[in-house]
Amino acid sequence: MQLTITKAMAGSLQKLEHVPDHLRQRIAGIAPSGEGFVLKLSDEDAMALAELAQWHIRTDPATGQPTAETAPFALLIRLIDEAQF
Repeated sequence: MQLTITKAMAGSLQKLEHVPDHLRQRIAGIAPSGEGFVLKLSDEDAMALAELAQWHIRTDPATGQPTAETAPFALLIRLIDEAQF
């Protein structure tokens, strides 16, 4: 699967800690493409990355929406879901 992600999403992924080696390799392989960045994932990597991203999402108690700093992870999960289905 090939996802076009934003600069904010790429930056957030690169800042993650405690990432398994196979996902770290995928994140390191993010490449600029047109107006965004390209992230290439196998189906298994996509599932693992979505689960990892889910653990990093924090919500604003007042709105119930992801905080500004974790919103890129929520968007990434949505992109992965859309690409899988």
